Amino acid sequence: MISVKIQGKKKIAQEIIVSGHAGFADHGEDLVCAAVSVLTISILNGLTEILGRKDLGEVVEEGYVRFIIPEITDESMKMKTDTLISTYLLGIRGIKEAYGDYIQFEEQ
Repeated sequence: MISVKIQGKKKIAQEIIVSGHAGFADHGEDLVCAAVSVLTISILNGLTEILGRKDLGEVVEEGYVRFIIPEITDESMKMKTDTLISTYLLGIRGIKEAYGDYIQFEEQ
């Protein structure tokens, strides 16, 4: 099972941790793993490559991704960051709704 944990306060994500494997299908054919992986790497790339956030302290390993989203004071960058994260969460919630037996989603 894939575990997606969003930690934060006041409904603002401060840390995202994704770990595990879905077990929906064989390795290389698991569409749940692929969907979560694509969303997770896309949000990370969007934050670092598109927005230029170099302060995430990301860890990317086989079956594990963790990154911290430090709060920033620049309102424009904050809004862009929040928009990307909200889009990511929308996608993860959609996967959870469709494939709930293979993904655990927790917001703290």
